Amino acid sequence: MLFTAEGKKVDTKSPLPDYPTPQFRRDSFFSLNGVWDFAITKSADFPVVYDKTIVVPFAVETPLSGVFSKVGKDDFLHYKLEFSAPSEFCNSRVLLHFEAVDQVCDVFLNGVKIGHHEGGYLPFALDAIGLVSGKNVLQVVVTDDTDSEIFPRGKQMNKRGGIWYTPTSGIWQSVWMERIPNEAIKAIRITPEFDEKTVSVEVKFDGQIKFSSVVAYAEGEVVAVGNVDGRGSCLLKLDNSFHPWCPEDPFLYDLDIKINEDVVHSYFAMRKCSSFELHGHKVFALNNKPLFLSGVLDQGYYPDGGLTQPSDQAMINDIKMVKDLGFNMIRKHIKIEPMRWYYHCDKMGMLVMQDFVSGGAPYKFLYIALRPFLNFNFDDTEPNVMKKLGRGNKDSRSRFFADMSGTIDHLYNCPCIYSWTIFNEGWGQFETQKCLTVCRVMDNTRLFDANSGWYDQEIGDYCSRHIYFKKAKMKNDGKRILYLSEFGGYALGLRGHTFSAKKFGYKGYKNKEALNEGIKNLYEKQIVPLIKEGLSMTVYTQLSDVEDELNGLVTYDREVVKVDPSVMKEINAKLKFED
Repeated sequence: MLFTAEGKKVDTKSPLPDYPTPQFRRDSFFSLNGVWDFAITKSADFPVVYDKTIVVPFAVETPLSGVFSKVGKDDFLHYKLEFSAPSEFCNSRVLLHFEAVDQVCDVFLNGVKIGHHEGGYLPFALDAIGLVSGKNVLQVVVTDDTDSEIFPRGKQMNKRGGIWYTPTSGIWQSVWMERIPNEAIKAIRITPEFDEKTVSVEVKFDGQIKFSSVVAYAEGEVVAVGNVDGRGSCLLKLDNSFHPWCPEDPFLYDLDIKINEDVVHSYFAMRKCSSFELHGHKVFALNNKPLFLSGVLDQGYYPDGGLTQPSDQAMINDIKMVKDLGFNMIRKHIKIEPMRWYYHCDKMGMLVMQDFVSGGAPYKFLYIALRPFLNFNFDDTEPNVMKKLGRGNKDSRSRFFADMSGTIDHLYNCPCIYSWTIFNEGWGQFETQKCLTVCRVMDNTRLFDANSGWYDQEIGDYCSRHIYFKKAKMKNDGKRILYLSEFGGYALGLRGHTFSAKKFGYKGYKNKEALNEGIKNLYEKQIVPLIKEGLSMTVYTQLSDVEDELNGLVTYDREVVKVDPSVMKEINAKLKFED
C-alpha cells in the first residue's frame, strides 16, 4: 500500500478542515469531516447496525477512508453521523453542503429526507430543515454505477488498468454547514473587463433587496465601491488601482458583497484571455500580450486518497512543483478539483486548462484505441457516430449538457482558468458544434478546445492534437491556435514508489539519467522548432505517476522527482515566442 507524506499525517478526527469555498465565504463555518459510522448493504433501507466506520471525505475505495473496499452497482453505501451543531446554528437557517458525492445520493436529517442529488463531480447544498439543539443524526445513502453510460466518470473504471483508474464511490469532498439569513445571497458571478478597467458583479439573491454594498480592496485598501441594482448587477471601476494578474505577478483583489443582513467575502483578478496574431499565426494572449504556455497534464489522483487530496498542503505542493519545474500551465484532466485547488492556482499564478468530465457508454476499441494509428475522422452529428463514440443514449447527452453548464457555473469566477476542454479523444463525443455554441453563451471570456486529440470538427479556438508514438509534426491551419495538448508520456518506474507490478507508459527508460536525456531531446529537437510553425501551447504527459501509469515527472507518492528541476526549467525557458 502506497502513502504520500501528507497522507501519513492526516488527522482522521478532522481531515481537510479548511474553509472549502474561498471565493464564496461567510463568517460561519462548521466542518462535518471526520469519522462517520458506515455500512455497505444491498438495500436502501437504513441498516440496523453500522458495522464499519469511514473517514469522510475519502472515497470508500481509498486507504485513507479506512474502508478500502470495492463497490458494486447494486451496493448501497450508508453513512451516519451523530453531531451537535453550534448553539448559534439552532433556530437559524442553516445550509448543509456536500462538495462532491459520487454518484446518486439521498440525504436525511433526524430521519427526514431533505434532499436528493445525482452526478459525482459538482457540489450541492440543502436547507438543514429540522436541525435541533443537542444531538442530530445525519444519514446519507449513496449508490454508484461507475460504468453507467448516463453519469460522468472521467478516468474511473471498474476494471481498472492502464489509463483507467480505481473508481471513486461515495462522499469524496468536504461536508460542512453554515448559518445564513432567511434572505441570502445564492450566487455571485464576477467578470473582469480588462480593457475597460472595470469588473462586473452579478448577484443572485433570495428575497427582496433592501440595501446593498459591493466593496473591492487592494492589499487592504478600499479601491472601488458600488451598489447592486434591481437586476442584481454592479459595475466597479478600477481606473486608479488597476493591477493585472499574470503568472509572474498573481495579484488578487478582495471583494465583499453585502445585501441586507448577508455578507459574502470573495476575490477576483484582472486578466484577459484571447488569441493574438503573431508572425502570421494565431497564438494565445494573456492581457493582450502573446504568451507561450508550457504545461503538464494533471489527473489529480493520489495513492492514499484517490481523487481526494490528503491535505490542503498536498494541493499546494503539487502546484509549487509545477512552477518550480518552469511550467506556467496545468491541464486539469477530466476531473473537477475542490475549490481550494483553484484558489491556490489563483494565488500562485498557475494558469489552468479545465477539462469537462467525460462519460457515455464504454468505449469501443476500434474507434478510441486505434485512432492514433489510423487516419480517419467522423461527423459527430450523425446518430450512428454518436453511438460508436458512446453517446447513443439521449439521457446521457442531456446529462452532459447539464454537467457542462454546471461546471461553467461552478468554476466561472476562478481567474486561473483560461480555457475549457469540451471533449477528449472522442470519449462520449457528440454534436460538438452545439456544445460549443452553448458554452460560448455561458462564458464568452475564455477560449474553448472543442476536440482535444482527435475527431476534430474544425471548430473552437484550438487546433488540438495528441502525439505520442511518432515524431511531433504539426501544421497551423491559420484559423486557430496550434496546441499540442498531449505528448511525451515517458515512463520510469522506481522500486518502492509504484502502485502495482503492472507498468504502463508510451516509452520506457531504465534510469533517471536516460529519462532526463530523453525529455531534453524531445523538447529541443521536436517541440522548440515547432514554435516557428505557430505552436503556442504544449502539455506534457504527465505530472505524477497514476496507478499503473509510470510516466509522471514525479512518483505517485510524490516522494521522488524523476526529472532534474534545473534541466526542466532550462527547457521551459526556451519555450517562448521570438520578438
